[in-house]
Amino acid sequence: MILKKFLNNSNNIDRDSYVWNMAGSMLNAFQSVIFLMIITRAVNLYEAGLFTIAYANANLFLNIGKYGMRTFQISDVNDQFSFKEYRVSRYTTTFLMILVSVIYVIIAGNMNDYTKEKSMIIIWMCLFKVVDSIEDVYLGLYQQKNRLDISGKCMTLRMISTIIVFAICLVIFRALLPALIAATIFTSSVCILNIYLTYKSFSRDHELKTNFSKASLWKLLRLCFPLFLGLFLGFYIGNAPKYAIDSNLNDELQAIYGFIAMPVFVIGLLNNFIFNPIIARMSLMWHEKNIDSFKKLFKRQMLIIVGIIAVCEAGAFVLGIPVLSILYNTNLKGYKAELLILLLGGGFLAFSGLFVTILTIMRKQNSIAIIYIIVSVMALFMSPILVKKYAIMGAATLYLVLMILLCLMFALPIWIELRKSK
Repeated sequence: MILKKFLNNSNNIDRDSYVWNMAGSMLNAFQSVIFLMIITRAVNLYEAGLFTIAYANANLFLNIGKYGMRTFQISDVNDQFSFKEYRVSRYTTTFLMILVSVIYVIIAGNMNDYTKEKSMIIIWMCLFKVVDSIEDVYLGLYQQKNRLDISGKCMTLRMISTIIVFAICLVIFRALLPALIAATIFTSSVCILNIYLTYKSFSRDHELKTNFSKASLWKLLRLCFPLFLGLFLGFYIGNAPKYAIDSNLNDELQAIYGFIAMPVFVIGLLNNFIFNPIIARMSLMWHEKNIDSFKKLFKRQMLIIVGIIAVCEAGAFVLGIPVLSILYNTNLKGYKAELLILLLGGGFLAFSGLFVTILTIMRKQNSIAIIYIIVSVMALFMSPILVKKYAIMGAATLYLVLMILLCLMFALPIWIELRKSK
């Protein structure tokens, strides 16, 4: 079969791993952007707002499904846990993801007077993301076995085909819900096909341990809990303005916030492309107590982030609003200040991502979890006050304040550790 050969074969695994992983990651990152561009042209601003909050909720609950386990699984080079244990744990957390999603829709729907359509869109969007959760454990296996190229190809193929199907269905049905249902069924089918065509070569007994025990399963879940908590709360903090808009404003303003917030993740994405290749080197420097070189690389990365922020802010000041208005087919002329504030918040988000990585290298995961808990509580109380009083400007300011708080609090334990290492 041509598809099977495409997915499994590679002339240069290292090159293909880089190319296909980058392609899949970019499509995954820009998926919501592309969907919103289609929705604003095929439907209306109201349904774009529904999509924005549904997508935010689905990605929040996706953190329950994935449970922060991908990195742990990939780094399990000694096979402390079998793939069957990883797979069963993923089924468990994904079931919990679905359960929490339904409970949330029932509670939030009653509190915020959701229409039946809005409730169904949120539930189906969560089901749409369930596929990402299940697929991730298989892609983690392939990456663990040094076949990141297969992971990248599977993700790229599914993302591209799903976006096309969603666009076609949205144009045909002229409504978000039926298009989302069709896209969910389609992306599930592609995921199953990809796994069927690729998993067999990894499932032979001599290549893959198949032992399983309930004790190991619970141990795995327990070990990954801090990773899950940090990712879940970090995602909540980043989307706190959207939840506040959902409770206090309307779906049209939710769509507008989603439009002007889109460029925010670009800073973090650019930073990650530059920073990820030196993580292993910095880890080795810290382990070997080569502190001067460690500090030098750390400072260099912070300067790179400052440069990225400056370029993005300048570009947004000149071209941001006109480009976003064209992309989303909506007049955003009155939201230039909010865009610049959000981009600055995106810069601090990139800093906090860097600081979290540094703290992980220093093995200060507990500090990370504690800080996320503190800022999450602050977000819970600050969100309704700022958004209710200042609308979109309040949401943008809230985002910036929360990102600054994260940076300051993450910077403190790093500073303490660097002082102690002198």
